[in-house]
Amino acid sequence: MKSSIMMGAENDLKTLFNKFKGKAMIIGPKIPDGEIAIRYCELNNYDEIPRGVEDYQEPGKYRLMQGNFFRHGFDSPKRYLHPPTLKIVRVEKGLEIKPYNYDPKEIVFFGIKPCDAAAIRVMDKTFTWNKDAYYNAQREKITIIVENCTKPGKTCFCATMRAGPRITENFDIAYTRINGKVLFEAGSVKGEEILKGLETLKPASNEVIAEFIKLMDEAYEKAKAQFTTINLPEKLEINIANENLWKELSEKCLACGNCTMVCPTCFCFDIYDESHLDEYVDRVRYWDSCFTYKYAEVAGGHFRPEIWAMYRQWMLHKFSYWKKQFDIFGCVGCGRCITWCPAGIDIRENVKKASGGCK
Repeated sequence: MKSSIMMGAENDLKTLFNKFKGKAMIIGPKIPDGEIAIRYCELNNYDEIPRGVEDYQEPGKYRLMQGNFFRHGFDSPKRYLHPPTLKIVRVEKGLEIKPYNYDPKEIVFFGIKPCDAAAIRVMDKTFTWNKDAYYNAQREKITIIVENCTKPGKTCFCATMRAGPRITENFDIAYTRINGKVLFEAGSVKGEEILKGLETLKPASNEVIAEFIKLMDEAYEKAKAQFTTINLPEKLEINIANENLWKELSEKCLACGNCTMVCPTCFCFDIYDESHLDEYVDRVRYWDSCFTYKYAEVAGGHFRPEIWAMYRQWMLHKFSYWKKQFDIFGCVGCGRCITWCPAGIDIRENVKKASGGCK
């Protein structure tokens, strides 16, 4: 939906935040005590959102320093929509099976970045298709408030993946800090109604809107990778049998699985039974990774035992298979897999090489 761009101040953001206090669990960026990275945590007060902080990100590097804009840490909304562990059913002594009933809380994602809102849209395709009980119950109870990304980092490529740096869909409210002002935009009927409650907002002038568009255009240019998504699945699959290429691309890969754990869209899981002696057994779902050795191990052997084959599967899933199955790429260009890779592997360079070096 198209809506007017409204102008306000920092205090209006605080007022917006306070509208949800006591009514929903507010999840947003925070630096927890004793930690050295920005996390998506439950917020009790608006002042918990970091200010005067910037995150420095490069392949295999992350640190916080003084600055005026941060991107994100290793957390994403996935942690709340597709939890790391989830009890599915309980089997009682008499073999009675009792599915867990999910009654999730209202969640407001406050101040997440456009790439993370885009990741929710990607997960929607996956978890609504397979009718996931927990995801769909929680998805109906979320509000998405996004901060547009005016300063993409060195590992960001959301523009290439059409996931930012300005949010255009799958959000309720977007805001942008610009020269001491805060611009607000509604992305849904719900968001429009919420903004009506901020009585101090006024329509942005043409001059301010022009300034905003210029700022976002500059950010867009900074958030591009050196490859194109046009016919990307077909370009990658041309090289699917080129074993030497995949060995070269994965030469530094440790198969640690960091990339899949921090990815805001990776959804692979395994299931185990948690026994409570003679009382009952819980069947538990937990995050898994296509980089773990047992992931592709079956009764008849192992169909992907080498790291290069695991890496190929992961990359093709993101940039080819997902597109063919759901008509959307499985990557939003957030750059987490680059930043949090201990070997500093840059997926942008590898996609460029595997797709023929096309820009």
